[in-house]
Amino acid sequence: MPPLPDGFKPRYVHVIDAVWHINAADDGDQSTPRARVGDVSAFLGVTTPSITKLVGEMADLGLVTKHASDADRRAVTLALTDRGLEIRRIYVEDYHAHLSRLLGGLTAEQCETTIATIEETLRLMREDVAAHRKEKTA
Repeated sequence: MPPLPDGFKPRYVHVIDAVWHINAADDGDQSTPRARVGDVSAFLGVTTPSITKLVGEMADLGLVTKHASDADRRAVTLALTDRGLEIRRIYVEDYHAHLSRLLGGLTAEQCETTIATIEETLRLMREDVAAHRKEKTA
């Protein structure tokens, strides 16, 4: 991944991508903000308070804008600014295209072997952690 701008948290890229996907979910249209903080936290599988804090920081940096609902002022939707869209292009679209070119020559068998190796490594590490915990409580 290209280096991030100074003071830029990698989590900002994840939030930007989530907002983009949520806002584009029905028709690909980014002009109508639909993403709420709760939607973003669910999309990313993290807590809402952590996203609320990040969104505030991102609004201050000009990456997202918050829009209060006319029907319910407590309901806030999020839209990406031009800068937010540019960040997504660089750190999501362009980076994924680069990875696709870089890894495009791998066969399905190579990918499956890699996945199996990572899964087995994770299983062994979890077993090791569980064994150490068991030793400490015994």
